[in-house]
Amino acid sequence: MVSLLERQPAQPKEIIDRHSMIITMDGSTTAGKRVISEKLANRYNLTIFNTGTTVRALALLAIESKMVKTDGSNVTTIPVDFADRIVDFYDQLPEKLRIDKPKEGSHTARVMVGDRDMLGELITYPKQKAIENLSAVIASSPAMRWKLYQFWRDSAGQLGGVIVIGRKTGLDLFPDAKVKLYLFASPDASATYRVAHDPTAHKDVISEQRYIRERDGMDKENGLLDRPSGALVLDTSHYIKDLAGLSDLEGRIASYVDSRYTIR
Repeated sequence: MVSLLERQPAQPKEIIDRHSMIITMDGSTTAGKRVISEKLANRYNLTIFNTGTTVRALALLAIESKMVKTDGSNVTTIPVDFADRIVDFYDQLPEKLRIDKPKEGSHTARVMVGDRDMLGELITYPKQKAIENLSAVIASSPAMRWKLYQFWRDSAGQLGGVIVIGRKTGLDLFPDAKVKLYLFASPDASATYRVAHDPTAHKDVISEQRYIRERDGMDKENGLLDRPSGALVLDTSHYIKDLAGLSDLEGRIASYVDSRYTIR
């Protein structure tokens, strides 16, 4: 005897134009968002659009313009009116931030200021903690985020199909995105990954754990780690700690996507 459930036809999958596809990827600090986005971008021929690079670029420009004071590694003094000043600073930049398509052989969109490729500069900038901590302050400003949301939406439309990485991307930036992912990892796993693979990290896991807890605590307090409704939530601790099973993680996400959509 065939049950009623077995007699019901399978739901048809929705067809999505690849050039309008948006996958959002939220989550905690160093949860593997960049690594897994590379795999998904290659699988679905999408462009990686990391909103955090824009925020870090703005932090670097603010430091260069002496809007804040820094020591050898970190921010020491932030003016009480910084939230207002950073909006004015952004509006008055003589060379505006822009998002360019990836270079040939890459999936990652470039954040540019004039001829400056900001990602390359950010990787080599010596005051990494200053960049990260000031970025958290910038990202927590509602007025600045509203400005950046307009910029990011316009940029994503120009890039075509994108994987958007960042805070609240599936919650506020693209709330109607078809696929929303939320990745999180334990401080131990994240710290182990950073020490092994991030040249800007501290050389010991304990220091990195402390930094990750502080950063995630600040982000949580500011609502930047809120989970979007309908997101596929994944604990990546096992995968990123020794990079074991990343293909399995990619396959799990792909099965989730492919069971719902046909991307053309």
